Amino acid sequence: MQFIVLLIFRSYVNPYVYPILSPLVGLLGEKNAAIFSQYPGLYIALPFVFQWGKLVLGILFEGFAIGWASMLFMRYFHARKDDSLDFRAVLYRWPQLAVAWTLVTAVIIVINTLLPELFAGQLIGSPRRIIAFETLLRLLAVAVYALFIYAVPSIVVYKNNILKAFKTSLSLFFRFPIFTFFLALIPYLFTVPTSYLSGKSTVIVDKFTPELIFYVLAVGLVIDMLVNFFLTTSVVNFLIEEEE
Repeated sequence: MQFIVLLIFRSYVNPYVYPILSPLVGLLGEKNAAIFSQYPGLYIALPFVFQWGKLVLGILFEGFAIGWASMLFMRYFHARKDDSLDFRAVLYRWPQLAVAWTLVTAVIIVINTLLPELFAGQLIGSPRRIIAFETLLRLLAVAVYALFIYAVPSIVVYKNNILKAFKTSLSLFFRFPIFTFFLALIPYLFTVPTSYLSGKSTVIVDKFTPELIFYVLAVGLVIDMLVNFFLTTSVVNFLIEEEE
């Protein structure tokens, strides 16, 4: 679904696509909309615009996808094939999965948005400070995600409601802080190269070919898919072992 969205955004100037998407892209600001509506500006702004498209898809479907992957892992690798563990059970919990995923994502977005604004004055004119701050900010985001890493899968594995899911996640984090932090950190490291390259879209467009941005984002989706599947199955496996 994310790849389809990426293809659609890449075709933004298509006369059939533009009238539908332009009001949505306009919500991201007039400057971004103007850059995105021309070549090669489309590829410069594509990572930023696509990130918001992924966010909307995530709110709608990512929690469900995590729940579905959790159910499949439980059924096929732990012989958990009771009648209450099937696609319908995950579908029933879709709203809870979506809300839990959205809350976790919202906290991380607030951290990544608010802290750079708070420390902007101290970072001006100091490349070393900027690099150190960005590194610490990423580590902080990983640490915050680690706090809530068990929440969404536990809604399926333990049949938790939203409140209990977050309590379970916090409890497991403080019992196993180092393990949980590295459980969140190691998959994240695999996404750093494509994330870094997509953040340098202006440089890539100037020195190489604009279309290269599309391929960087497409490769990033493949890496994200593999990383998220590994992460979800690892978390589910840990939850099941803790329950047993």
